[in-house]
Amino acid sequence: MFTKAFLTAGLAAAAQAVTFTVKSTDGNATSPYAYGLMFEDINNSGDGGVYAELIQNRAFQGDGIYNKSITYWHSVGGTALSLANLSTPLSAELTSSLQVSGGSGKKVGVYNDGFWGFPAVAAWEYQGSFYVEGSLTGNVTVQLAGNYSKTLYAEASVAVASKAGAWTQYKYSFKPTHDAPNANNTLSFTWDASAAKGAVNFNLLSLFPPTYKNRPNGNRMDLMEAMADLKPSFFRAPGGNNIEGSKAPYWWNWTQTLGPLEHRAGFPGTWGYENTDGLGLLEYAIWADDIGMELLLGIWDGLYLDGTTLTLAELQPYIQSALDEIEFLTGDASTTWGAYRESLGHGPFPLNFVEIGNEDSLSDKNRTYPAYRFKAFYDAISAKYPDLTLISSYYDVDETTGQPPYNASGDFHEYATPVQMSQQFGYFDNYTSEHPLLIGEWAVIDYNIPGFNGPVWYAGAPRAYFPFWYGSVAEAVFLLGAERNSDKIIGAAYAPGFMNLNKW
Repeated sequence: MFTKAFLTAGLAAAAQAVTFTVKSTDGNATSPYAYGLMFEDINNSGDGGVYAELIQNRAFQGDGIYNKSITYWHSVGGTALSLANLSTPLSAELTSSLQVSGGSGKKVGVYNDGFWGFPAVAAWEYQGSFYVEGSLTGNVTVQLAGNYSKTLYAEASVAVASKAGAWTQYKYSFKPTHDAPNANNTLSFTWDASAAKGAVNFNLLSLFPPTYKNRPNGNRMDLMEAMADLKPSFFRAPGGNNIEGSKAPYWWNWTQTLGPLEHRAGFPGTWGYENTDGLGLLEYAIWADDIGMELLLGIWDGLYLDGTTLTLAELQPYIQSALDEIEFLTGDASTTWGAYRESLGHGPFPLNFVEIGNEDSLSDKNRTYPAYRFKAFYDAISAKYPDLTLISSYYDVDETTGQPPYNASGDFHEYATPVQMSQQFGYFDNYTSEHPLLIGEWAVIDYNIPGFNGPVWYAGAPRAYFPFWYGSVAEAVFLLGAERNSDKIIGAAYAPGFMNLNKW
């Protein structure tokens, strides 16, 4: 008892001895963009993650990096499934389809695995659609059911009267009768075998749960609400490595991510899978706007991840593309791209920051970024949009001064161990406020490693699966150091923002 009382009294005395005086003047200017979010489609954080589409491989997309396939689709009732390339495809962009033929009985067709299954929630009304080509007259039954239990959660019947040589879209909706205990469910499309005369083709088969703010082609409610609760100020998108593309000719061409889904060919993402491009430039801007963020736009700058770079002459159409991209987001209805955005139902979006490229210090073997690529984009964009803050993709482009060139800001990325990050409290103390930095990506990614002051970098290197206590403390030390230099820091974004428990 005496010890407890003594400690209590001692702690009270110690607390009373500390006095803080906070001045109302002087100090550093504080950025209004202190903390934001960074996103790229890594680890199925887009398709299969925040993007609410539930059907995996809905449009049989592919390219020279990822082959088109009918993966995640399976036969029902003895049907034969194949990938078809018809003379009359759904669109010039979606040229392959799922061909279903044969089978016998009252229930033939296909089912889909989804992204690690399908959630069945009684409170949700789901909206779906599909395109059909071929002679099929009758009812197509859409069922959400347990993969092993075969428990039926929801069902819709769609009257179909499709013809050979023409594509017809059909829509459906349903509401589960009760919740499923887990997502181990599948979605099937079946019909009476006698209803089909020959092979039937399907494309762009879709199913959405309710989305955040009821946006068509929108995002998951739970993840968007979680992000909104963080009250982020900026949104760095669409990446990240995904801007660059793995190799020529694949770069994130924003123009191919606009408009109806049947006209989005998809993109070979840089993280091991095809992107549907359901999350396009407009969806990113709406995402930012919906939760009160400003888009911090990343643009492609002539570098592929394999190190291939474009010459100055080859850059010119891509510089124009960047100017058009900014016009699409900010231009009024009198401009070409602003008018197109208006036709899609949206007014101008706020835009104050544009980042030229991504991590050009890593793949630019011939150092073409400081030699001419950055300047080419900088000069063209700043001439047309002088009020934009342009950000170089790494902060020590001009090595003689250790700061970004011209009047640009820089992007600093830090992936570290706790011991490394905890030593960086004063990291920005001697940096200049004339070229404020974006901490575009930061995280403690591994436990302390004896003999190393930072992470080891090689294929399969060990990484912490979850954030951990002393790693978070180290991150806090690092960020406090950034905050005390807030006149030099635009803001900071943790990366990656989502963890996929089904992968890594």
